[in-house]
Amino acid sequence: MPRARARGELFTVHDGKVFGFGSPGCREEFLAEPSRFLFDHPVRKVAILVFDGVELLDFAGPGEVFEAAARGRAFEVFTVAAGHDPITSQGFVRVTPTYSMTESPQADVLVIPGGGIGRLIRDKDSLAWIEKQAEGAQVVLSVCNGALVLAQGGLLDGLEATTHADSLATLEDWAPKTVVHKGRRFVDNGKIVTSAGVSAGIDAALHLVARLVDEPTARATATYMEYEWQGPPTAASSPGPSVTVSGAR
Repeated sequence: MPRARARGELFTVHDGKVFGFGSPGCREEFLAEPSRFLFDHPVRKVAILVFDGVELLDFAGPGEVFEAAARGRAFEVFTVAAGHDPITSQGFVRVTPTYSMTESPQADVLVIPGGGIGRLIRDKDSLAWIEKQAEGAQVVLSVCNGALVLAQGGLLDGLEATTHADSLATLEDWAPKTVVHKGRRFVDNGKIVTSAGVSAGIDAALHLVARLVDEPTARATATYMEYEWQGPPTAASSPGPSVTVSGAR
């Protein structure tokens, strides 16, 4: 018969609050690093748009960052497509969206990945959904040539932006009121953040974790992902009206 646990082995007091644990080992882990277990930031909804031809890492990279941040406690991540049918990415990955556009909740962070966007930018219903979600979101993040989708809706007018190297000229043509940066990982205007191609979306997402949560959480997320991240280029937690432009690595 196992011995009864002493009361002190399963409880502790931290910051004036009593915490109970299922085992002494859990208690010891908590005492060693309480910040790993305590999280007092709001949980933000992250909507990731997916569509046939979407670039896999464009949405999976930021999705991994947001889901891994604070061990899944900082963000609620979900995918959205025009309908309920599975979409195909890279020709071999099928993704069943969490929501259709007609039923998706309002996002705090809206992620617009790139890829084969030709059909998407001609779909008036999809563009209307993006514009409506962008209006209510705290942050809109485009990845790769997803910036062209934002440009199509006029969401980059008067701002600074970047995109995949192969799409820079197109972005300059489609968004004549936008200052387009070359050789940048991402550009943060405050509400609208645009990143360069494919893997740059991971840098931008980590930057947003630092901005919306805190830098230690972003660094812990990068460490977990074994991703070499240089950290925020400026005081990203309060960008204000200024533009943060990260350097190329």
